[in-house]
Amino acid sequence: MAQAFRQPLWDGADLQERTILLYAEQGLGDTLQFIRYARLVKVRGATVLVSCQEPLARLLGTCAGIDRLGPFGAKMPPFDVQAPLLSLPRILGTTLATVPADIPYLFADEQLVAHWRRELSPVEAFKIGIGWQGNPKYRGDRQRSIPLAQFAPLARLDGVQLFSLQKGPGTEQLHQGAGGFPVTDLGSRAGDFMDAAAVIRSLDLIMTADTALAHLAGALGVPVWVALPFAPEWRWLLQREDSPWYPTMRLFRQTEPGQWQGVFERMARAVGKMLAAGGGTAR
Repeated sequence: MAQAFRQPLWDGADLQERTILLYAEQGLGDTLQFIRYARLVKVRGATVLVSCQEPLARLLGTCAGIDRLGPFGAKMPPFDVQAPLLSLPRILGTTLATVPADIPYLFADEQLVAHWRRELSPVEAFKIGIGWQGNPKYRGDRQRSIPLAQFAPLARLDGVQLFSLQKGPGTEQLHQGAGGFPVTDLGSRAGDFMDAAAVIRSLDLIMTADTALAHLAGALGVPVWVALPFAPEWRWLLQREDSPWYPTMRLFRQTEPGQWQGVFERMARAVGKMLAAGGGTAR
């Protein structure tokens, strides 16, 4: 969401005794990924204000380095300079070797986590939270979003139970039984991203398309596997299964454009191997 300010764009100059407004200008996932830079701005001596999307406000309030945060439209104190979140890597000179990847940098409410863990405690299976659909208004959504039915190889594994974390677009597939296998709906019970974070912390593994869910799980420092299209976004780089942005993330890439079957077969084999080894780790 582009904004116009009379205050200048921060250029990396000294921030001692100055106030800066950092603001979200792109998608929810982008905000989750780049809010980590608030701490790096704060250590330069600034008072840090953040303006973000309403569904993220409660969760982003747990991020270090933020002095005051408000949703779009909220009145903010006066500030001297401003910067959109996605400009901070350039302003601060981030390279592949210096990506700030201290996780977790976002934190779920522990009382909510305890609630969800109690609720899910009767489930003795390996609990996998899944998401398959991104924002259909995004121009690359057709390449990144995945039919729910593609998760079938995971559903066939003994000792595995799938939980939907999907909200909004894509949930119609769940309600129509499009997968043809049982999936427990948790997404409809989560309000904002703080609620979703608590649910995620109560599961064993997250598997998702390239959506905000991937960034949420990565920022929380939980195991997350991301299914990527053949030509993914810049942030996922090329020819690697890990991400410098998220140490607990594993990437599964299409080997042919549009072909998801092989991706989910590889995921299922990896989970099966992990369970056969006695649980192991999903990281």
